[in-house]
Amino acid sequence: MLQQKKIVLAYIAGWKNWDDLPLERDADRLTHICYAFANIRDGEVVLLTDGSEHQARREEGLAELVALRGRHPHLKLLISIGGWTADGFSDAAFTPEARAKFADSALDFLQRYQLDGIDMDWEYPSNDMAGIKARPEDKQNFTLMLAALRERLDALSDKQNRKGHERYLLTIAAGAGQYFLDGVEMEQVAAQCDFVNLMTYDYYNGWATRAGHHTNLFNTPVDPEGDSCARSVALLIANGLPAEKLVLGCAFYGRSLAGAATLGEAGEKGSNGSHSYDEIVETLLPSGAIRHWDDAAKAPWLIHDGRFVSYEDAESIAHKIAFVKQASLAGAFFWEYTEDHQDVLLAAIWQGLNS
Repeated sequence: MLQQKKIVLAYIAGWKNWDDLPLERDADRLTHICYAFANIRDGEVVLLTDGSEHQARREEGLAELVALRGRHPHLKLLISIGGWTADGFSDAAFTPEARAKFADSALDFLQRYQLDGIDMDWEYPSNDMAGIKARPEDKQNFTLMLAALRERLDALSDKQNRKGHERYLLTIAAGAGQYFLDGVEMEQVAAQCDFVNLMTYDYYNGWATRAGHHTNLFNTPVDPEGDSCARSVALLIANGLPAEKLVLGCAFYGRSLAGAATLGEAGEKGSNGSHSYDEIVETLLPSGAIRHWDDAAKAPWLIHDGRFVSYEDAESIAHKIAFVKQASLAGAFFWEYTEDHQDVLLAAIWQGLNS
């Protein structure tokens, strides 16, 4: 069994198929897997909210990961609750009774599926940008919701005599900007969590109207006041998230915009796209896309058929991992495991942390 000091966490989407990926090999590179997603229905944690035929496959996926952990006992398996447009959080956090109901159901879920922890992916407390219910009270209620989970996870760890790294985990996926901080009590939230997965991607996203990096390490002269991983990390740390609890996000996909011929140029409104790393290297680059490198941002971009594409590659990952080490961060995570069949990006994370 291979061990390493830094976290390497993979989000795995439960609706995708990973049968053709070497998860057995990659389990020795990973420290944690977050299975995405469970949701909230009637105030309780459920694996799926739409009752579709995918329920059985998702449960099968969790069972496969539990079996994988049995062969790689260092690996920690968490359920990620929420995701973009996932509703139910504000109501589940609103009263002491609702928080208790939610937390009890989360613990039942964890024990039913033999998991090691809970990852809360509320996007975002006090904020309705994803079309979900939001209240001003979410700011304090999120802290209380996490405290209810923390209390129950610790009690279960004590009951089962789990010590040290065997104790049950509580983590969150956090937005990487002021919009997130405005809706949470960051210092109090961090105190409840074992670590925080900072979503340092989608800086230019599905509604961007000009070409920009979506997961750049540093700011670029073209966009000096824009977002970057380094700026997000500094912002979150200044607001109470300890560096040793911060896990930096990497993107195994790209963001695109039609009509923009270079970085910073305006594009066609509503023409935004998303492309897996597989698509970028198997389709876009072989069919004439031109790769460019922004050395200030430490990030690549390309032009393909009149479309600007911002993405991550081995070179940008290497700079990110060097930053993780230099800044004494907890490690790195990525969304999403099935989007790189080439073993380029995970290999770059692994090699960077173990060099």
